[in-house]
Amino acid sequence: MIKASLAVLAIITFFALYVLLIIGLGYLVLWAFTYDMLEINKLTILAKIGAIAGSIMLFVFTLKFIFKLKNHKPSNRIKLHKEDYPQLFEFVYQICKETGAPKPKSIYVDPDVNAYVSYTNIWLSLFFPTGKDLTIGLGLVSSLNMSEFKAVMAHEFGHFAQKSMKIGSYIHSANTIIYDMIFNRDSWDELLDKWRGSDIRLSAAAWIITPLIWLIRKALELFYMFLNYMHSALSREMEFNADKVAVKTTGSLAIVSALWKLDFGSNYWNTIVNNAFHATKKKVYTKNLYSHNLNFIEKERPVVEQKFNELPQEESGAKQFFSSSNTSKVNMYASHPPNDHREKNAKTPFVDCEFDKRSPWLIFNKAEQLQEEMTALIYENYLGKTPNEYVSFTDFEKFIESESRNEALTNEFENTFELRFINIPDLEDFKKLDGFEGDFSVRIKEIKEQLKELMIPVRAVADKMLKVQQIASKEIKDKTIEHNGVVYNQKELQECYNILYNERETLFSEKFKGWDELFLQSYYRLAKTKGKAAQLLDLYAQQKNIIGIYQGLMVGKGKIMNGIGNLQANKDVTQAMIDRLANEIMEYIDEINDTIANLDSSVFVALPNIETLEELKDSIIEGGKVEKESGQIFENGGLNKMVNAIENAIISCNRVENKNIDQILSFHKSLV
Repeated sequence: MIKASLAVLAIITFFALYVLLIIGLGYLVLWAFTYDMLEINKLTILAKIGAIAGSIMLFVFTLKFIFKLKNHKPSNRIKLHKEDYPQLFEFVYQICKETGAPKPKSIYVDPDVNAYVSYTNIWLSLFFPTGKDLTIGLGLVSSLNMSEFKAVMAHEFGHFAQKSMKIGSYIHSANTIIYDMIFNRDSWDELLDKWRGSDIRLSAAAWIITPLIWLIRKALELFYMFLNYMHSALSREMEFNADKVAVKTTGSLAIVSALWKLDFGSNYWNTIVNNAFHATKKKVYTKNLYSHNLNFIEKERPVVEQKFNELPQEESGAKQFFSSSNTSKVNMYASHPPNDHREKNAKTPFVDCEFDKRSPWLIFNKAEQLQEEMTALIYENYLGKTPNEYVSFTDFEKFIESESRNEALTNEFENTFELRFINIPDLEDFKKLDGFEGDFSVRIKEIKEQLKELMIPVRAVADKMLKVQQIASKEIKDKTIEHNGVVYNQKELQECYNILYNERETLFSEKFKGWDELFLQSYYRLAKTKGKAAQLLDLYAQQKNIIGIYQGLMVGKGKIMNGIGNLQANKDVTQAMIDRLANEIMEYIDEINDTIANLDSSVFVALPNIETLEELKDSIIEGGKVEKESGQIFENGGLNKMVNAIENAIISCNRVENKNIDQILSFHKSLV
């Protein structure tokens, strides 16, 4: 109640000050028009015009957000109708009855592992009683059993019943106003910039109001932080209360178990969507992504059950899903409490209840039809594709299976290839090597022991890098970190992280080169004795080419971002400077495309789901190259398109590089 009262007070204070600001600037406009000009001459006329223009600019500044008001409607949802899904609506209405919450005006579904409530119109909700919509993520439906699903729905209806949800609407509105005034740079700012750049006799008023705008923005920025701090604290309290509503309908364990499963569900669903994205490059489409998601969940069920069985048991006999630690700390701007806090809240007092382990899909009358409709939406909205033909369930499953990595092979070598690029020597040097002599098993055992030693300092640095991130996000209570005798405070965390990152990269480049050569040459010698040296050398060569493209993409992106950063830091930017950077960016794109084109003259080795050289290039980037945009790339969105293409290519290149290193490790294994 205290947090809600403080949030209300903050909102009232903001809107009161905001209205006073509008009234004050309105009077300033009136005064600018009506004040007496004691003497009429060129100077006083210019002053009059400047006063009117300046006061109008300030007044418009406070109201410019109005021209951008819109009631955002997500484009990734499908509205459900009661006549098509009577069981789902009956299920939802029963929860409304049990929780005392009003019925939703509409029920929607979206693709994800989530559920949420929202006002039908966020702006009208400020002034009138407005209905609320319920959105159910179909990924969530696949991830939970019936009891857990009911608990999540009851949690959402707990929000339905909360009067404090209305506070969120006001804070959202206040944030929209403040954000637009502080951070958005639009035509209003462009007009002010042009005005300041005009003749000093005309621009004097613009220079006078510029510091006033800066002061208003700084004051609002502080208010923005305070409002969000208050809202986050209230939001966490609302989450606790909504969990209590879920406990009332389904017991203590269902909501906690659902929270625990959400990470698994999100990872599994993301895996399916990523596979669907890669499959589109081979023009492989499925009618129903959710059938594959359910199949994937079923395959992983033993893993989840094992992790469930390994959870510690509490005195009550119930499982403890989340570790409760003294280091657990809430970020002041976090909208949700930590899961261990939520678990404790849900279990105090403990309410036992039977579990219904059936799938929630049972209450979706047209489940398969809905899944297919949502799959089509995903292809269109998320992947930009409109499939005409579909492969069978079995063929798409084969694609997914081919995308899965052999974790046993990477684990065997300390996961070192997950963290870095392997150093491949000059391929001509391999051809000079003699066949392997002696006991290979002894040799590889020695190599593995050397790798363990090399990985010790790498892991130590990685642990510190993780701790820096945890301090920065306030996941732990520590406020400083010590490294090499230097203590870094919160303001110096980025500096510390950069030092640690560079140390790790130095370890990789200086300490692992010799080990990589020994590792690769040992297997090459063995391959030579078995008449398979040429095939292995082709894989090594392909890995070297892929790494070259990967590094070229990252260097190219780095050059582009540095160029943009330098331009933004320059106070006096000219059109010539902008044109020069645009030309440099085009040169970087050419360098990237040349590196990819070099694959044409190299040996190609087929990889899982990549059977031809053209497919390899297309797997890295659609069309085999970064498309160069034309025109004013900084204004027409061309720059963003090229940078996005490079970023996507980096992600795709990571996939291809992983496939090839897996192929190398598998080939090595086959030699032994």
